Amino acid sequence: MSTTERTPVPAPRRDGQRPVGPRRIAVVPAYNEETTVAEVLNRLSKLADEVVVVDDGSTDGTRAEIHRWLPGHDHVRLIVHEHNRGMSEAYYTAFTDIRERIIDGEISADDLIYTIDADGQHELAVLEELQRIMLHDGLDALLVQRDLSGYPLYKQLGNQLLSAWASLWAGGTLLDVESGYRIFRAGALANALDYYQGYKYSETVEVAVVLWRLGYKVRNDVVVPVPIYRSRTSMVDVVIDLWSIPAAAIRVQRNRPALPPVPVPVASLAKPIAVTAALAITGVGVLGGAWRLLRRS
Repeated sequence: MSTTERTPVPAPRRDGQRPVGPRRIAVVPAYNEETTVAEVLNRLSKLADEVVVVDDGSTDGTRAEIHRWLPGHDHVRLIVHEHNRGMSEAYYTAFTDIRERIIDGEISADDLIYTIDADGQHELAVLEELQRIMLHDGLDALLVQRDLSGYPLYKQLGNQLLSAWASLWAGGTLLDVESGYRIFRAGALANALDYYQGYKYSETVEVAVVLWRLGYKVRNDVVVPVPIYRSRTSMVDVVIDLWSIPAAAIRVQRNRPALPPVPVPVASLAKPIAVTAALAITGVGVLGGAWRLLRRS
């Protein structure tokens, strides 16, 4: 169950017209971030026209911190999951709400949707520059490439391998497929909802693959520093992501309409399927050889 505790309507201009240019709507999933969430929201509220924060069943003081901060911030919507459902579900709830508001005409398909973590690891000082790049290049999605030089080597290597795997199935170059620091054109994001499912942390990798395969214009090469190191993912999450990537690609290939939202051809799945089969055969051969050596010893 989820509830929206605060649903203000953005104030119109005095002439009754919508402000010129795309509106900026920030989505912030929060789970047990009581020490950082208020500061992130405080900084973000000055940069965005609207903030949608999803408390994903926090068991600490996160929701209390949000409630303490809310007075005086009439452009903030709080959505509450009574029980923890995972980051992917938090995003899905917020994005579904945004899609309904697009259908109702409250949000334009060309408005910009930002996704920002509540733990303070996203550098908000570059947000204006990211928006400038997004609009200048006519992008449908700008997926920030994080500077992971301060991360442990195994995390860097894992991210590179997962990004390479995602690139294979997306049919385009993804350099940091796990990044949660992103800007979407609202219409593109709303369309992507029909093609991804998301479980635990897999929303980030699935959406990246889905947008590429739908033919949208995506960049993932704008490098931004990471002020702090935070990681909650485990090997189980890695396995989920490895499976979710091809599943998302196949889902798009199977269900994509004959006339896509943008007339860009999408790469065939023949190559990733062939590569996957080759890797599987090689893996079976290596395991078989190791087993024979063990039996002889």
